[in-house]
Amino acid sequence: MTYRRRWLLKWATYGGLAGLATLGSGVRAAARGQEENAPGFLDPWQSRLADLNRRIQQTRQAPLTVKVVNGQGEAIAGQRVKIQHLRHLFNFGATFQGYLYPEVSPGTDSDRRHREAFLQLFNASTVTFYWRSYEPEPKQYQDASLLAIIQWLKSHHFYLRGHPLFWNHNPACLPTWLENRPVSAKELRSHLDRLLTHLSTVIFPHLQEVDVFNELVTWNNHRHPFTDLLKTPERLDLIKFYVSQFKALNPQVKAVINDYVFGPKYFNLLKSLVDHGVPFDGIGQQSHQFWGNWSDRGLTNIIQRLSRLDKPITFTEVTTLAGPIRWELDFNRTYDDWFNTPDQEQRQANYLDFFYRLLYSYPQITGIFLWSFSDRGSWLGAPTGILYQDGTPKPAFFKLDHLINHVWRTQGEKVTNERGEVSFLAYEGEYEIQVETEKVQGIHRANQPLVQTLQLTAS
Repeated sequence: MTYRRRWLLKWATYGGLAGLATLGSGVRAAARGQEENAPGFLDPWQSRLADLNRRIQQTRQAPLTVKVVNGQGEAIAGQRVKIQHLRHLFNFGATFQGYLYPEVSPGTDSDRRHREAFLQLFNASTVTFYWRSYEPEPKQYQDASLLAIIQWLKSHHFYLRGHPLFWNHNPACLPTWLENRPVSAKELRSHLDRLLTHLSTVIFPHLQEVDVFNELVTWNNHRHPFTDLLKTPERLDLIKFYVSQFKALNPQVKAVINDYVFGPKYFNLLKSLVDHGVPFDGIGQQSHQFWGNWSDRGLTNIIQRLSRLDKPITFTEVTTLAGPIRWELDFNRTYDDWFNTPDQEQRQANYLDFFYRLLYSYPQITGIFLWSFSDRGSWLGAPTGILYQDGTPKPAFFKLDHLINHVWRTQGEKVTNERGEVSFLAYEGEYEIQVETEKVQGIHRANQPLVQTLQLTAS
């Protein structure tokens, strides 16, 4: 395929002028033959930081109040109160990689560094179960290894999302035993029903949300019976049936529709699902920025457009480069000659700092998940991680650690006033409050601030 045809395909997929605007000023500069790292390229983002910080404070903070009383219920003034932020309510996550699990890769320094960085930065993770590998033979499910990973993540109190239930990508999701032979719609649906029932029995009870359908906008890009099933006039009815079945079997698990298309095509599809009564709970927006960082305006347009559907939004698959753009990108290849560069590493760090601040400033955004958090095993072999292959951190890791673990946490010691109270602006989260030997925990939300009374019976 020629360069022009590849560009036109991207243009059509991402939505013409609107999509090109969203892909960012880096893409537009490259298209004009200009240097993406020209001086001042970050200025538009940097000029927004003060505004974003104000928005974040309005969206993610509220007064947290603690009152300390004695055994008779009388206020105790001058009492020290220790406040510890235990966990974010917002989901900061990444896709789980097998080498993170100690039973798979317990020994090397690289394994240890990866695990420590993963646990230091994140409170959420995506676990994957592509149909092709999850059920390599009919009714032979790879449950044991998946459950072991899930249990390890749960032991660290992670929010878990599953990816994907139904996706027609070939070869990732079509089992080999369904390939190269005629498959009727009836037979295929029997397999889909069985897959859904099994996962709902064994795996989904441990998860908080699942991508029930993945990449519906471009579903017709793959030619096989699974694709044909949703080409029928009853397409919306079929989607509604399976999302409804998922909800009936998993009432406590959120059903998400996920896609990499970010323009009006995706919004129109979601709107048609809403209008048809499809009971999905949330919107998944992928963000693979291989052709340049998305612009402030483009990101804002995406968020505001999707917000019109009045459903929570998760940025499910975030990819940013710490190396050069490759315009002739082959998605069927893993590159071994795509390297980080110092300038692009710093650019990735600065951009992710802006990207996280912007998304965190919108109350309808509930999570951000990196797709490849390390260059080790990264998709396409691209330098998209915030860790190098050996597990040492890139500049982007330090930027995100500063935001997630320092800027956006509230903790320390306060002293009660004459009314026996301390009240202060605090970021949303799970908190532990300690006065002398008394400890309590509570959840603090911007729209439901924590008000806690501690009684010191010995006083």
